[in-house]
Parts: sequence; structure tokens; C-alpha cells
Amino acid sequence: MKFVAPLLLISTLLLGACAKNPVTGGHDFALISEDEEISQGRGYHPEIIKTFGLYDDTELQQYVDHIGQQLAAMSHRNNLTFHFTVLDSSDVNAFALPGGYVYITRGIMAYLDSEAELAGVLGHEIGHVTARHSVRQQAGQFASSLLGVLIAAATGQSSLGNLSQQLSTGIVRGYGREHELEADRLGAEYLHKTGYDPDNMLDVIGVLKDQEVYEKELAKNENRPANIYHGVYSTHPRNDDRLKTVVHAARKLSFKQYRDDNQQAYHSHIDGVVWGSSLHQGVVVKNRFMHPDLAFALQLPAGWKADNNPRFIEARDPNTSALIQVGVVHRATDETAGMALKRLAKNDDLDIDDTNYGATATTSVRTDDGQSRPARISAILLNNDLLLMLVGTANDKHYQAMDKQLLETNASFQHLDAAQVAAIKAPRLHIIPRTTQSFESLAQQSALEHDALNRLRLLNRSFPNGEITDLVLLKTVTLGE
Repeated sequence: MKFVAPLLLISTLLLGACAKNPVTGGHDFALISEDEEISQGRGYHPEIIKTFGLYDDTELQQYVDHIGQQLAAMSHRNNLTFHFTVLDSSDVNAFALPGGYVYITRGIMAYLDSEAELAGVLGHEIGHVTARHSVRQQAGQFASSLLGVLIAAATGQSSLGNLSQQLSTGIVRGYGREHELEADRLGAEYLHKTGYDPDNMLDVIGVLKDQEVYEKELAKNENRPANIYHGVYSTHPRNDDRLKTVVHAARKLSFKQYRDDNQQAYHSHIDGVVWGSSLHQGVVVKNRFMHPDLAFALQLPAGWKADNNPRFIEARDPNTSALIQVGVVHRATDETAGMALKRLAKNDDLDIDDTNYGATATTSVRTDDGQSRPARISAILLNNDLLLMLVGTANDKHYQAMDKQLLETNASFQHLDAAQVAAIKAPRLHIIPRTTQSFESLAQQSALEHDALNRLRLLNRSFPNGEITDLVLLKTVTLGE
């Protein structure tokens, strides 16, 4: 009986927090007003840009915004001021913040093949906004947390998690099958009303489902988390009957002569888009990492897979899971490289080896599963304000080999002059007429260095074994403009 009062209290709070759903007209449990929702999105937006970066292509930004605004005008919340942004990220993703802030990465745009497919992705994200999925999720998490507080008060046992962390995970990674299906239905409706065939959403699902299958297998082999688009593409199989039902239902809303998919316009806008890392993030060519803004280069171990994340570049040996992470840290006034290592390692007794490039030391790190592994840390002076920090680790069996390779990476450090900086080119996606008879020959001609064959098949809707001779135009990746 000691739980009666807390449960009555939470029931009263739930009844008092119902708000009208703009899509269904019914009432949802929501603690956040529309003004607060817009304020949330406005507040999160600078952090999203800081984390991912704004893609530097004004025409592409305007094009995406133009398509998004047409869809938003047909939505259930056309009173909102929507904002559509292309992020400077190779991740295959799109997501929406509360209040009308919608994001799509250049990474996912490389896999899309028409304006109508772009509209399908944007429509899905607009559906999340119009149905207030982020707000409803926050309300559910609050209710769960509040119940945890009340139970803790009665039992002395806490069950609270980090609400803000749960929220950010939901925004970027999806809202669960039912909410994703609702976003599919709304997105299909907005496509229909704008004049795009809703079936384009099914085409998008097909190619991104192939990308997901490939990425999951690759991540498993490389012993890392998979980088996949949230929502519909991770909750539905490509032949999902419920998904087909909600998408096809949009076609029955009214008679409509659908507009052209406008593949040509879409291709013209993505032709030349950066593939992988952009110049200001630093680029990797034949495992040589070059950063124009900071004017330095490093040679990463041959055969290792390099991934350039927003906070650091990581090179991983696919055979042993040994890894090296390279990042930039601030240098304290008059701080030597050795002093910086001790500060960053929080160990004044660290045995420092001074070198002609900086300083290095052996230590240990703790992995996510709590295990301790040997490691080497190094610091290289970039300028008066910044240090290059390198951390390498492997299990006991492979540590010596990794250690040798990290020391070679340290020694490869090079300051770049203006001419060398100007010569750096980023890999770019290009649309070309087909002049080759096989994906194998296309892979040899491309600038892709890791599993080029499968990546080109994915880009060209031919994964896993389609024929290149069925295509007139091809997507490929080359160095330069």
C-alpha cells in the first residue's frame, strides 16, 4: 500500500500534461509547449553545427532547403518556421530536432539518386516534427524518471538515468518502430501533396537497407559500432508489408499526376560533393593524413582502416583490432610536449622520452569492458597553442607490433608549407557516363582505397552483384574538383 500515493501523484501529473496532437487531433502526454519546443531546437542547433559542421556549398544548401520548404508547407504544422541544413559529415544519416530543425548529411545524399528520393528522406524527418515525436519521447522519459524518483523515495533505490543523454540518442538514432512508421506515413502524405510519387520512399529504403547490411558486416569484421541511418531503415525490412501499406495509402488521398523524379537536377547538385572527410576536417589519401588548416601530415600504418571522426582520426588494424587515435588538444602556456603528456595522463611520474618531434611515453588504458591494455601516448607541438596527441593500444599479443607502427607514425610527422597545403585534394563524388564494362575496372580507376568494389556497387544500386552494363550513368569517387 505504500506505493498508492506516488502512483496517484504521477497519474494526476499525466492527466494534467495532455496536449493536442497536430496530426491526429487527439491528445498526447506532453510537458513541453510549442514555444518551448521551438526554443529547444534553436538552442540545440549551434551544438549540432559545432559537432558535425555545416557543409560549405551554398547552392546545395539552398536546393535542399527549397525541397524541404515545399514539403513543410504541406505538413500538419506549416505554421512552424522550418530549417533544413546539410551537415558536413560522411555519416549516412538524417534527423530532426524539436521545433522544425531538419538535418541531412552529405554522406546519405551520395546514396540517393533523385530529387524525389531526397524529398522522401526530408518528408520522413518532417513527419517526426509534425507528430512531435521528440516531445512525446521526452514526456515518456520524464514519466519514467518521475516514477523512478517516487519509487526511490519509497524504497531508497534510485532508477534514474541521464535524461538529456536519452533525448539526444532518440533524436539522432530514431524513435522506435511505431513512431518511425508514423513518420513514414506522414512523409508519404507530404510527398503526395507536393507532387512526388510516395513510392520513392520505398526506393530509398532499398538502397539504404543494402548499405546497412554491408556496413553491419564490415563493422563486425572491424570490431566497431556500425554507422547506419536510424529509423525506417533499421526498423523495417525492405519488403515490410506495413511500410508498403502506409506508403501506398498516400497515393489514394486524391488523384495526382506526379511530377518527374528530377534525377538530372539532383545529380547536378551532388556531382562534386565531398566524399569522406572534407578539407577542413583533414583528408586521408593512401593512409597519409593531411590537414590543410593546421598544415601538417602524418603517415598512418599501411593496410589499416582510417576513419575521420569529428573529435579525432582513428586508424584500426582490421586483423588485430589494434588502434591509433590522433587528436588536437590545447597547450598550456610555455608547456613542453612532455609536460603536456603528464598533464593529460594525470600522472606526474610518467617516464617521458623526448624526441625530435615531441615526446612519448608508455602507459595503459582501460577499455569499454573495463579491461586494462598497454598503450603508448605521444605529443607533438603544432604551434604555440596546440598539440597533436596520439594514443595507440592493442592487446598484449599485438602490442609490440602496434608500438613499432605508432613510433613510425610519430616520426612521419611533417609541417607543410603553403605549396604543399594548396596541393591537397579531397576525394569527391562524380557522376560520369559509363565507359567501362565492369565494376572491377571502375574500382581500379576510382580514388576509393578500401573495398572499392562493394562501395561502388552500393552507390550505383547494384549491390551485391548487379551488372554495370545495365547502367548509363555511374557514380564514382575521384581526387580533385
